[in-house]
Amino acid sequence: MTQSSFQSPFSQFLSIVCVTIVFGLSSSTAQAQVEFNFNYTDVNTGFNDASQGAQRRAALEASADIVEGLFSNYTATINIDVNGSVTNNSFLASAGSNYNSAFPGAGFGDRGDVMTKILGGADPNSGAADGVVNWNFEDFNWEYGTDFQAGEFDFVSTAVHEIMHTVGFLSGIRQDGTDLWGNSVNDPGTWEPFDEFVADNSGALIDGSTFINDKTRWDAASVGGTGSNGLFFIGANAMAANGGNPVNLYSPSTWEDGSSGAHLDDNQYGGLYVMESSTGTGLGVRGFSDIERGMLRDIGYTNLTAVPEPTGMLVLCSLGVYGLCRRRR
Repeated sequence: MTQSSFQSPFSQFLSIVCVTIVFGLSSSTAQAQVEFNFNYTDVNTGFNDASQGAQRRAALEASADIVEGLFSNYTATINIDVNGSVTNNSFLASAGSNYNSAFPGAGFGDRGDVMTKILGGADPNSGAADGVVNWNFEDFNWEYGTDFQAGEFDFVSTAVHEIMHTVGFLSGIRQDGTDLWGNSVNDPGTWEPFDEFVADNSGALIDGSTFINDKTRWDAASVGGTGSNGLFFIGANAMAANGGNPVNLYSPSTWEDGSSGAHLDDNQYGGLYVMESSTGTGLGVRGFSDIERGMLRDIGYTNLTAVPEPTGMLVLCSLGVYGLCRRRR
């Protein structure tokens, strides 16, 4: 069975200690061989707004430079459709990969088009868009550089976060414990690479031989809250970067589509990492921790650049920069 005319449900909904972060909007990846090309689909609004469009596009492209810095040992051109016309929405932004590759069967091989191309696979969609980014300019105030005013959200931090979802930093486990392909919870599933390492406090939830999710344990941990009763990521590289400990995933007591299970737990870490579920106003985290790089290695990016080298750096203890207002990404 191939997926030539059928796309995974991810293509229909495209999901959002001191840390060294990139300072400013200058390009940090002149040698990067992975390049994100953006197709701005707005008409006289959003990223093509007459007064702010150019600034918004420049900020998105500078944000992509930061992500590209992780992948300078890979070669791929990634085409992303960008929609900046989202309105009346409580989410800052969303993003994800399209899925056009052949059906991978049971296991952890459900890679999106972006991940497939970065890891050297053939273009699965004949030059069409590999993913999408959706942005909400109407309901939020944005700062594109570092001159923050009260109530402004960090565009660059948010864009880096969203672009990371397109490369595969996401889970394919539904609230009921099934995969995105309609398989029964009692049957072998077709899972994202990320899902191999999703665990509760007793270990991985999806059996590595049968590819069946343990529904009883999933039902408990997926809404287990912050701490030992929630979800974890247990990849070897991520745990090594976390002092040998599992990494807490966002698993609030009420399930949140697009957020639960697919982010680091902001209730646990309080704004230390770019891939947490929510963000506040003010300067956010714009670069990657060893834990996040470890998670990417665990899901298949074994040849990541060891330490991105931006042109300017800022060491930020980010607990002090977040405002009281927090919004899902």
